[in-house]
This record gives sequence, C-alpha cells and structure tokens, in this order.
Amino acid sequence: MSPETLGWGIIGAGDIADRITAPAMRAARGSRLLAVFRRDRQRAEEFAARHGAARAYDRVEDLLADPEVGAVYVATPVARHRPDTLAAAAARKHVLCEKPLALGVAEATAMRDACARAGVALMTCFYQRFNARHRKVKELLAEGAVGRATLVRMNFSGRYPDRPDAWRQDPDIAGGGSYMDNASHCVDLLRYLFGGVTEVAAFTDTLAARYAVEDTASSLLRLRGGAHAVVTSCWSTGDPDEGRNSMLEIHGTEGAILSAPLHDKFSRGTLRVVTAARDESFTFEASTHVALLEEFAAAVREGRAPAVTGDDGIAALRIVEAVYESSRARRVVTLE
Repeated sequence: MSPETLGWGIIGAGDIADRITAPAMRAARGSRLLAVFRRDRQRAEEFAARHGAARAYDRVEDLLADPEVGAVYVATPVARHRPDTLAAAAARKHVLCEKPLALGVAEATAMRDACARAGVALMTCFYQRFNARHRKVKELLAEGAVGRATLVRMNFSGRYPDRPDAWRQDPDIAGGGSYMDNASHCVDLLRYLFGGVTEVAAFTDTLAARYAVEDTASSLLRLRGGAHAVVTSCWSTGDPDEGRNSMLEIHGTEGAILSAPLHDKFSRGTLRVVTAARDESFTFEASTHVALLEEFAAAVREGRAPAVTGDDGIAALRIVEAVYESSRARRVVTLE
C-alpha cells in the first residue's frame, strides 16, 4: 500500500457500511479498506470478503491495534459513537463518525476534545454536503439566482413502524427518533447553505407507533440572515413519492430552487431553478461518499481539518436538542 493511501478500518460493519461506505472506499482515491470489526466473527469475515478487506476482527481492540489501519469509520448505533471514538483516538486513529455524532452535545464535545488531544482528525459523516445537487444549490444562492432567500421548506420522512429490537426506536441507544435520525441531516444542510440557526420552535410527537421516540416532528427555524425554514421529519407518513418525502425548496424574492430527493447518495434526482425569466433544470450523478472519503483522506494527508468537522456534528446536535427543548417547554429556544 502506498504511503499516500489511507488504510481504513470499519467499526460497525452493518447495512450502511455494506451498501454504501465500503464500496465507496474501494472507489475513492487515496483510501483502501483493510479491516472490519463485527462482534459476529463469521459475519465480519463475510463482509471483509465481499469488499476486499484483508482482515476481519471480532474485538474492536484488535482492529485498533492493527498498525496498517490509519483511520476508522464508526458506524455503530449512536450510543456506541462516544466509546468507539474515544478508543480510536487513544489508539491514534483518525475518525469518520456517522451522524448524529453522539447522544447529545456533551458526549460529542468529549469526542471532539479527545481527538484534538490525540492529534487525529474527527469528521462527521454529513454526506449531504457532498451531494453535487446541494453544492450547485450553494452556488446558485451565492450568485443570487432567486434573489434574497426568505423561506426554506425541507421534508425528510417515511414510514417506520414498530419493530422488535430496532435500536433507532430506543431512546437510550438512538438519543431520539425521526428528528434526531433524519432531520440532523436537514439542519446540517441548512448550516452549510445558510450559515446557522438562531431560533427554534417545534412540536415532536409519537402518533402512529408505540415506541418511546418521536415519529412525527415539525420545526420552524430562523436562519442566520433572517430567512425562515420549516423542517418536517416523520416516521409516520407513507407517501412513496421522493419529490415530496425527501425534498428541499428555497423560495426567494425572485424565484425558487427545488431539489429532490435529499437522501440520494449518488446525487441523482432533480434540481430546478424557476424565476420569471428562467426555468432551468440540472442533473448530476456522483457518489456523495466517494467525495466525502476523498476529502477526508486529503485532509489527513495535508494535516488540516476536514471540510465537515466534529464541531459541525456538535452544532447540528445543539439544534436538535433545541427542537426537543422547544417541544417539551412549548416555547421558542434561542441559539444565537
């Protein structure tokens, strides 16, 4: 392996790692998947064989002791993010951690600080910033394509009924429900596009399920600069149309930007700019995760912070916590 190539280990070789991240590691420049950890040794070996990894471990300590592994992708349930990241930092491994970064701001701050003390990078896996459509949206906003942005609508929803042993439905493991899991992407994308959130008002409820986290969440956010953003995230809605259940709309004084679906990991979908003088559509096809991994490897190689940091993960969690506080207290929560 070239000294310029970052050797990866995966902690938590589950569905998202299997379908998306491990294949992206094979395709990304400057990265190579070397090792995987899963408690079930046979399944770890099967995963490694599918994705060309040389080694499989059933103890995370053994993966972290592997001298060829320079970075780890933490894709375990949220309650494991803090201990897995702290262990990786202690082993001097760079960390790419799934979102939400932790169960809350305090845990995420401890993760960031541990990585800083160890001199290793910490990147939050907010892949939607690497969607080519979303990058084009940022360009369109910067050039004033729709005038001053005044209103944003985002919906990231679907149907997620009660399932035995589903960790995302357990507040002690997941930290929250539909807003924590899905809308954490939305609030990070808002920060990427608009710079920050200053005030939050929200309702969160469990309307269609019996689990202990919310399945229906609606929030009204005031963005830095004054625009309003309405973010809805539900596990209680069965609409199959991705143009409605996974969408971004930005309305401005001169027109609108319409983009869907939010979640596509290959930037596919539609992006349309509509004004009185213009009706233009754009299409893309580019892997979000390949771009993310190439940015991470470049940051490690160049000794700089990655484009999405632990601080970004903390900032998103601070907004999510404000949403939950607003719902509990029935009041507007001020962040800035």
